[in-house]
Parts: sequence; C-alpha cells; structure tokens
Amino acid sequence: MLEIEQLLQAARAQTGLDDFGGDDYREPLERLVAALNSEARLNDFGRIRAQMTINAGLTTRLQIVDYLNRHPEVGNERIVKPVFIVGLPRTGTTALHHMLNQDSGNRTLRLWEAQNPVPPPETATYRSDPRIAKQRDGVALTEAFLPGFMATHLLAAEEPDECYMLLNRNFMSVEYSALFHIPSYAHWLYANLCARDSYAWHKRQLQLLQSRHPGRWVLKAPFHQLGLAEILRYYPDAVIVQTHRAPMTLVASGCSFSEVLRRSGSDHIDRAQIGRDWLDMLDIYTRTFEADRARLEPQFPGQFLDLYHDDFVADPWPGIESIYRLRGTPLGGEARAAMQHWLAEHPRGKHGTHEYRLEDYGLARAEVEALFGDYVKRYQLSMD
Repeated sequence: MLEIEQLLQAARAQTGLDDFGGDDYREPLERLVAALNSEARLNDFGRIRAQMTINAGLTTRLQIVDYLNRHPEVGNERIVKPVFIVGLPRTGTTALHHMLNQDSGNRTLRLWEAQNPVPPPETATYRSDPRIAKQRDGVALTEAFLPGFMATHLLAAEEPDECYMLLNRNFMSVEYSALFHIPSYAHWLYANLCARDSYAWHKRQLQLLQSRHPGRWVLKAPFHQLGLAEILRYYPDAVIVQTHRAPMTLVASGCSFSEVLRRSGSDHIDRAQIGRDWLDMLDIYTRTFEADRARLEPQFPGQFLDLYHDDFVADPWPGIESIYRLRGTPLGGEARAAMQHWLAEHPRGKHGTHEYRLEDYGLARAEVEALFGDYVKRYQLSMD
C-alpha cells in the first residue's frame, strides 16, 4: 500500500525542503494514491514505479517552490506566442513536435530538463549539462522495463517530450492514468484539470525554464484538448495546432500504446478494460475541445490551425510553413534543412512496427463511429 505521509516525508528528507507551495496538490495526490491502492492491481514493479513517479513529482515540486521563492524575478518572464500542438493521441503530434524542434530558435521542453528543471538550464551549457547524461541512462532502461515502447514513441534525453510532466508536480497529470488502470482518478482529473487552475503551475515552470535559456516555445500534449480555455487564459496569443487522423486508426493505435505502458506494472492486463479506458478518454477529450474551440475561436481569430496526418506524412512543408505564418516568424533555410535531415533520419517504422486491431480491445466499429461521427464530418475526414 502506498501511504501519503510516508511519500511526503521521504520527499522532505531527500531534498531537505518542506515548503510545497500551498496545498493545491493535496486532494489530487490523495485521489491518485487511493485509486492506485484500490484499482490498479499493482505488482511489485508497479508499486515501485508508482512510488518513484510520485516521489519525482513531490521532490521536484519542493525544488521548484524553493527556487521561485529565492528568485521571484522569474515571475516577470514573458512567454510570447507559444505554439501548442493539441491533437488527439496518435495523430502525428510527436513527429510534428520533433520537426519543429530542429529549428534552434524554437524552445521545446526537452526530456532531461522537463524531468530536472532546477536549477534552470543555462544557454552556455544547454548541450553539455550533466543532467543530460543522467537522463540518457534512464532512457536506456526504457525498453527493458517497457518492452515495445520504443517502437511506439520517440524518446531521447535531448529530444522534446510532452508537457504533462509539468502537471505531475500538482498531480493533475494524465501520466498516471496512462500508466495504470485508475478510472476514479482519471474521470476526476478530466473534470477538474481546468477547474483547479493547473495552467498557472504550467506557466510558472515555463517561466522558470526560459529564465536562463530563452526561445519561442513549441509545446505538445494531447491532454491540452481538455485545457484550451486555460491555455488561452494564460497564453492569450498562443497558436493552437490541432492534428487530425482517421479515427479507426488512432483508437486502435492508442489502445495498443496503452497496453505497452501498463503491461509491466500489473499482472492483470485486461485488453477490454484498456479499450474502455481509452474510448472514455477520447470521448471527453473530443467533446471538451470541440465545444471550447467553437466558443473560443471567434474570440481568438487567426490562432487556430488544422493539420491532417496523412497530408503531413505525404508532404510536411505546407503545415510547417502555416505554423510559422501564424506565429509571424520566418522559416529560415537552416531550420528547413535541419528538419529535412531529421525526416531522412527518422523514416516510419525505424524502431519497429506497431501492430494493432480494434477488436483486440473489445471495441466495436459502431462505438467509434458513434463517438467520431460529427468529428469526421466537421473536418472532412474518412473514418478509416
């Protein structure tokens, strides 16, 4: 059993700090731990992984609060026209994010700094920071603990990753529900992500990270489908990029990816349960984002862009150029060449194939058609 007070005390002892910066994290942590103890059916490795993930959230939170208390000037940092890639999972968000990362003027959230943001990275040592080597060691173990993961997701210490990690520190993060079957926590999270002012915490960390290494932020996470209203509240000049893909493909692909994530943490993997969890998540993501976009886009004209997976795979340049136009910055020749080089070095299937079928997860075609019927009409997509 995971015990909250033991987790808190371990984090305090590990850091020598005790200011968690308010108690906004407490209820989410309590709900998370309760769900892990009662629903996740953790095996020994799953318990260790859950404990380590929570410990990382708590210790990093303590370090961030301590740094911000000592450096209040960080709160004056301005974040200008950030790009948020907000497509549903498995719609090409990762490839787009990695391509934009090849432009040295873009500021992405690299895995090593996302996991270890204090002290903030310095421009002079951004490529040689000792935290990079430590993160490389962790990535090297990924395939051993999560067999099949590297065939489904691009992961490297110096490459960009999703900014769900910024919300791990107030325990309002989809990482936990991706790693474990914890439906009570997941549904509470979906309903409360924005209600609990999570993006204030998100912004503070971006300010921290850019304070010694500035740049134009390009961020990515499918959970941003739930946070559009808060994104535009805290980043009113943000560029919102929505990626699209035929629903039958993205649903089956997502289920398979979820199975890879959960397999090592529990000895009771139920594919039908994974299918239900995934479809529930897509349902709330899609309904929330589509309603919020319809309401907010007229108030923020010229800040939304649609990119289609199959078009992007065939020719990424029109989409890339559109992002730069919306942001009002040029796509230079050097950046374009770097992106082209990345494409050549990362052909589809480089790390193996990712096989999946909808029926393997107890889902019927009719369910997916019912969920995405309006969506495919709105964006003129095919269902397959």
